[in-house]
Amino acid sequence: MTTRQIIFGETFPTQNFEKEADSPFKDGYSIAKEEVFLAAYVAAGADESNPLHERLVELQDRRERLAQMQRERNERNGADAIVSNAEARSIDELGGLVDDGVDQMTIHTVEAHRMFMGRSREPGGQSAPIIGGKRVAAALRNLWLLTVNDNPYADWALVRHEHAVNQVLTHLRAEISKAEAMRQSQKQRGLSFAVLASSSPIALNLGFRSPYGYSISMLIAEYDYFVRIQKTLQRKNMQSDEEARKALSVVSRGILGIFYGTARFDRWLNQPQIRELSRLDWVSEDKDAAGRVDFAQQTFGPVPSAIYTGEIAPSHSRRRYSLTEAERELLQRVGSKLQEAEDLAASAGADALSHQTAA
Repeated sequence: MTTRQIIFGETFPTQNFEKEADSPFKDGYSIAKEEVFLAAYVAAGADESNPLHERLVELQDRRERLAQMQRERNERNGADAIVSNAEARSIDELGGLVDDGVDQMTIHTVEAHRMFMGRSREPGGQSAPIIGGKRVAAALRNLWLLTVNDNPYADWALVRHEHAVNQVLTHLRAEISKAEAMRQSQKQRGLSFAVLASSSPIALNLGFRSPYGYSISMLIAEYDYFVRIQKTLQRKNMQSDEEARKALSVVSRGILGIFYGTARFDRWLNQPQIRELSRLDWVSEDKDAAGRVDFAQQTFGPVPSAIYTGEIAPSHSRRRYSLTEAERELLQRVGSKLQEAEDLAASAGADALSHQTAA
């Protein structure tokens, strides 16, 4: 018999209970494990004469204590115990982050201005409209917002856009470096050529509401300088008119191709019948979910497995990343099936190519 039992008898018997390492209680008490342990007793009616009744009473008390601890923490906004209540509540008065000035982009060339603004269809005219960076920035924001639904096609659209833009930027910077080297070569020979600039450059206010809008402005700014340096080489006899025209044409076609591809994803993914598309639709038995998946696959083809599983993801997303183990396993299972389909399609394509070569 313990000292406690000798002094107090059975009035305050020592209780047994389940424990866990990350318990909020100092004695390691585990609410979750106790709930599992007592589940059968509770289901049987929780007879008060049963010795387990004391453990049930303790469980209810611990639940109340935990709820009180959580309320107190929330009231203090999770601040450290050393912080006063007034200081802890001061975070509620803190405003959100806002721009401390106006975001602007300065443009020197007509080409860059048109690439940013686009061109509408002339009433009664034959010329086709041209999509502009501002419209694509809006499309990118729409796709970015769709990622909150865990939409894999929105992720795919953003990843495609980022990859294509990075390819164009790499090309632009390489061409700019080449042009700068040509200018430097002339400087070594005693000729110092300035880069052409507008006599009246235009400063455009930006104010985008997604990170992708600013990526568009960075692309346009790089394109603007590229146009300036190409025209500098042309005017100062370091390249021909045809060479300059070709260099500008290749880049402008590349950028517009990206713009139209991104706008296509935005146009279809925001259709009412597909707007709620989610990764869970691939495993749902709901008829509407199956319809959304079929619509997306018919429009864009199967989503790449690496996109679906999140192995490849856009730089910016509103997707919820705190997935449960069950959700993570589900994504991997569907991703594996998509990968098998991709491998099968690649194998079939390789076989067809070998047959054509043999013929």
